[in-house]
Amino acid sequence: MTQTTRTAQDTREVEGARRKKVFITGAAGVVGTALRKHLRDRYDLRLLFHSKIPDVEPGDEVVIGNVANFEAMLEATAGVDAIVHLALAPVRRAMTQAERAQNTIDVDIRGVYNILEVARINKVDAVVFASTNHVTGLNEQDGIVSTPDAPVRPDSIYGAGKAFGEALGRLYADRKGVRVFCLRIANFNGKDEPGRDYEPGMARWLSPRDLAQLTWRCIESYLTFGIFYGVSGGSEKKWDLANAKELLDYEPQDDGSLEHWRARYAKPGG
Repeated sequence: MTQTTRTAQDTREVEGARRKKVFITGAAGVVGTALRKHLRDRYDLRLLFHSKIPDVEPGDEVVIGNVANFEAMLEATAGVDAIVHLALAPVRRAMTQAERAQNTIDVDIRGVYNILEVARINKVDAVVFASTNHVTGLNEQDGIVSTPDAPVRPDSIYGAGKAFGEALGRLYADRKGVRVFCLRIANFNGKDEPGRDYEPGMARWLSPRDLAQLTWRCIESYLTFGIFYGVSGGSEKKWDLANAKELLDYEPQDDGSLEHWRARYAKPGG
């Protein structure tokens, strides 16, 4: 796979090592909330909140700050073993295209640069970057199955900004000594059920426990770089999960297109 580099024969969980500390940006969001729940038994957590602090567990460390502030991120990431970068610029329903572009440049692009650069300075071993399926969104619109090593085809400014983050991650993995993993997250509702009817092979749902599995498998792997589609089972007509299964031993525990979900969400008379 041209987009992924191995540094060991097999990907395997590190056993017997000290408990790692993981810094999560955007920890108050839907994705961050789910990861806090599912990663807490495995890691010590340091959590970045932008302003309001939700309920956290007594052992969690809390940081208030903005990923666009380099000095704040440099201080916040000192002493951590891995970073899970989820933070995004806030989006309003009525935003113009120009405002969305400015948000992407000012917060999303600046934020991923800051995170990767402070990881280099603080010698953080691994960064898991929350990318998006919108990096290849035009493939989905055209009915083309996307693979991680195919050319990017973003469907929006947002997708293009995430493609920049992936490219920057490749640079930091190849030349700066930071292991970087890009998860192209699909539909994530934060729930243990897909919430809608997906035809077989057409699911877009990523369950919380499958996201957590992908995240910790990246952190514990011996890879230096990887791009993986963040989606549960039943999505094979949209995205190729072969590299995640081969290189990370990822095996989705959930499937958004199973019959019992389809029956639950099927429209009357459909």
